[in-house]
Amino acid sequence: MLKRLFIGLILLVAYTIGFAQQKTVERAIVKSKTEITFPQNVNRNAGGDDDGNATFGGAGGMESKSTVYFKGDLIKTYNESDFGNTTVIVDKKNKRTTTLREAMGRKTGFYSTEEDEAAMRKNMQARRDSIRQARGQSVSNTNGTIPEAEIVATNETKKIAGYNCKKAIIKTKSRQGEVNETIVWYTPDFKMAQGYPVAGNTGGGFGRGMRGQRGGFGIAGLDKIDGFIMGYDVSRSNGFEMHMEVTKAELDPAIDDKIFEIPKGYDIKPLSEMQEQFRGVRITQEENN
Repeated sequence: MLKRLFIGLILLVAYTIGFAQQKTVERAIVKSKTEITFPQNVNRNAGGDDDGNATFGGAGGMESKSTVYFKGDLIKTYNESDFGNTTVIVDKKNKRTTTLREAMGRKTGFYSTEEDEAAMRKNMQARRDSIRQARGQSVSNTNGTIPEAEIVATNETKKIAGYNCKKAIIKTKSRQGEVNETIVWYTPDFKMAQGYPVAGNTGGGFGRGMRGQRGGFGIAGLDKIDGFIMGYDVSRSNGFEMHMEVTKAELDPAIDDKIFEIPKGYDIKPLSEMQEQFRGVRITQEENN
């Protein structure tokens, strides 16, 4: 009798451990909502704050809704906002990313390779360093470095989109020594397979959420969370605020490959041509200022 009871307890413990194992999701459809408040004292030529957060040259706020389709090497993010609709399709197998934008009756887009993206990040970093030098700030040890992030666990929990979530606080230090905190809500029940954008969606297409482990808008430390990010709150001393929350998460759904096809009707160009156009516009603006 005792032997059978002992065996039963062992089986129960084994079942409980197996049930509690974190699931890795290979396919998913995730919907979310993002609310952003921009700083009130924005300089059009500032190029963002000290954490690399873009300011877009105007104060105010923005709301956006997004849907992420994730299927192995294919990722599609569709975002609707007051600034227009943006679609980003990532084909990791062919190492190609296509970004489409629909705004003011125009449908435009560009495609890029991993090499193009690396070169773009390098150029952006060089421009940030140039701005910091003009301000008399140091640029040493800033080339693409990600600030160290401390994860502080809490006992707070709440339910988001039907999932039980835990609260964690990510603490990072800016280049000026200011400690920033980001509140994160996550479910430990599952995580996405490698390739899913860590930050989910951010910024109505401005922050694509695909920039490595840092995610959009310079959110460091999200990759250290052991689970799936269901929401976060970002608040910075310059007035920038962002709130993201998942509204629906479908795990292992059937996703047709047609979802990831490039739609017709868009004027799509290589990233290099788009950069030349932006560079020409920026030079014209600087000459007129």
